[in-house]
Amino acid sequence: MPKISVCIPTYNTARYLPEAIESVLSQDFADFELVICDNASTDSTCEICLGYSDPRVRYVRFEQLTNQAGNFNRCLEEALGEFITLLHADDYFLPGFLSDCARRLTEDDQLGFVFGAVQVVDSNSAVTSIKSQWSEDRKFMPPELFEALMSGCLVSPPSLMVRKSRVEKAGAFRTDLTWGHDWEWTLRLAEASGAEYVSQPFAAYRDHDANGTAEILNAATNGRQERLILKDTLARISRGSHRRILRRQSFRALSLRHMYFAERALLSGRNSVTRNNLYHAALAEPAMLTRPTFWALLIGSVAPGSLYARYRSLRTMRSGVQQ
Repeated sequence: MPKISVCIPTYNTARYLPEAIESVLSQDFADFELVICDNASTDSTCEICLGYSDPRVRYVRFEQLTNQAGNFNRCLEEALGEFITLLHADDYFLPGFLSDCARRLTEDDQLGFVFGAVQVVDSNSAVTSIKSQWSEDRKFMPPELFEALMSGCLVSPPSLMVRKSRVEKAGAFRTDLTWGHDWEWTLRLAEASGAEYVSQPFAAYRDHDANGTAEILNAATNGRQERLILKDTLARISRGSHRRILRRQSFRALSLRHMYFAERALLSGRNSVTRNNLYHAALAEPAMLTRPTFWALLIGSVAPGSLYARYRSLRTMRSGVQQ
């Protein structure tokens, strides 16, 4: 029985898949299996995978196409290891990932999972930034991380390693969600288990226009499902003042995220995406309708783009005078 199951769910990602596979096989920790779950790919994924003779590599091809969450669940079902990590086919591990995570989980049986900072890379694997939540390593006891996660997904998928026993308690990914299913799953993981954050990046997350996250954000179709995740999660919490505070904080954070994406969309000329995000921002927190920035973004989405640029300049000047 392998100590770690590295699972790569893939669908038509032949361009990036070899880098993901090689990043696993080159790790300094040898006691693992690499399970590649092919979601009925029509590109050269099959040929790439069958080209590896390493006995730790197990290629499983599914002829019936499912959604991303469904293929994640196939990975969980195939995994045999004590610890499990899901590596998206367009991401990759950095040296030392498996050994570092396995050591932390082995040394502290109170930990349900480990996650950490990641390098953000472009389509050519050039590092563009470091995505880091905290500057130092830290441990969380329940419900500390759970409450922080209610304000947004702080766990970058390629940085996560979780105990299989914790996966069995938390359950599978929700296949009714096409957005945020990894966030919703980590919320369930964090509800009743400790976790450790690693400040040193041991994985790389690829940010490119062809990935599912970029596609959904560009279409602004994530708002309804994020509200659903928050409502369903809050419904599992006992009623009381703490639940009301957590609800207010989480929906405010959701509203602010939509405001951020609305501004990004406007500045890149995607006016309809701007309006969609503003709609979801107001649904999450109606008080957002009283903020001048909301109306400046809305007017900017139907008026010449320079109008919002002038508003930003005035806001910056006013902020400078107040300081």
